[in-house]
Amino acid sequence: MQEVELLGETSKWRAREVKYIAGSWSQISKNIPSFELKDFSEGKGEIVNQYYKTVVRLPLTPLENRIPVGIVSNAYTLAQHSIVANLCIEGIKNCGIVTDSVRCELGLSVLGEWMNFRIYFPDEYDFKSSDSNPLKLRLECFNSVDGSSRLTILFGWFRLVCSNGMVIGKTISELRDIHNRHMDLEKINSLISEAMHQVHSDKEMMTEWEKNKINTTALADWVDATVSKKWGKIAAFRVFHICSSGHDAKYSDPFEVEKPSCKSMIQLSEVPGAPNEARNLYDVGQALSWVATNRNNAEEKTKWQTEIPNLLEKLVLATA
Repeated sequence: MQEVELLGETSKWRAREVKYIAGSWSQISKNIPSFELKDFSEGKGEIVNQYYKTVVRLPLTPLENRIPVGIVSNAYTLAQHSIVANLCIEGIKNCGIVTDSVRCELGLSVLGEWMNFRIYFPDEYDFKSSDSNPLKLRLECFNSVDGSSRLTILFGWFRLVCSNGMVIGKTISELRDIHNRHMDLEKINSLISEAMHQVHSDKEMMTEWEKNKINTTALADWVDATVSKKWGKIAAFRVFHICSSGHDAKYSDPFEVEKPSCKSMIQLSEVPGAPNEARNLYDVGQALSWVATNRNNAEEKTKWQTEIPNLLEKLVLATA
C-alpha cells in the first residue's frame, strides 16, 4: 500500500470488517483494488456454468494472489471501484474545484469487494453554524463488485468536532444504480453538477433549523412516538438525553417499562459539540446525527443519516 493515514474508524458490511484510510487522491487511488470476471467452473478444462461468472480480485502487490470474491449473473455489469472513484473526482474537477489537495477517504471490506469512497470539499463550501463548529460538504460513494449492493453516490455534511454525518433529504442528489446492462456510469458527472447547485439550499435549510426553537415537552413526545417508531427505543432514549444534557446515556434498568424519555438512565461521556440543552432544531439534528453515525453497520449508518431531515420535519409539525 502507498503511504496513507490509517484511520481509527471501523464498521461492518455484511458482517465483514471495513477499515478506512485517508490521503490525497493520488495516494488513495493506488490502494484501490481491481477485479475481473472469469468463467464459473471448478478449473481449467472443467464444465463452465453458463449462468454465472466469478468475480476475481487482482493483486495490488507482487506478494498478493488472485482471489475470488463472489459470483454474479451473466447480465451483471462490473463497475470497477477505481473507475467509479475517478469519475467522482473528474465530476468535481468539472465544477471548477482543484482536487490535488482535497482530502479523500477510502473504506474497503476485508477482500475489497465493497468500497466507501469519500471526498471532502474545500473550506469555502463549509456551513458555518452559529455554534462555531463547521460542517464540511462531502461526497460519498458506495460500490460493490459482487452484485450485493447498488452503486450509490450522495452528498452530505460532516461535522468535524464529533465526526457526525447527515444527508439533507430535500436537496439530496443521489445515484442508486443496479449493476446490470442498463448501468450508466456517465451519469455520475451530471449528478455531481446537479448536486453542486443544491449546496446553497442545504445551507439555507440548516440556517432555518438554527432559528427554530424547541420545547422539552414537544421533544419528549416526538422522541417517544416518532423516533422510537423509526429507530427503536434505545436510539430514541439516547437522542432525548443528548438533547437534555449534552451527554450520551444508557439504560440503568433494561427491563424498566417506561417510555424512552422517562426511562432511568446512566449518564455516559459528553457528546463533542453538544450544548447542555438543545436550543433549536439544528441541535436536535446533531443529536440524531451522533446516534446515526455511531451505528456499526455501514449501510444502516448511511440510511439513518438520510432520515434525519424527515425526523426533524415531524418534530416541527408536532410543535406547530
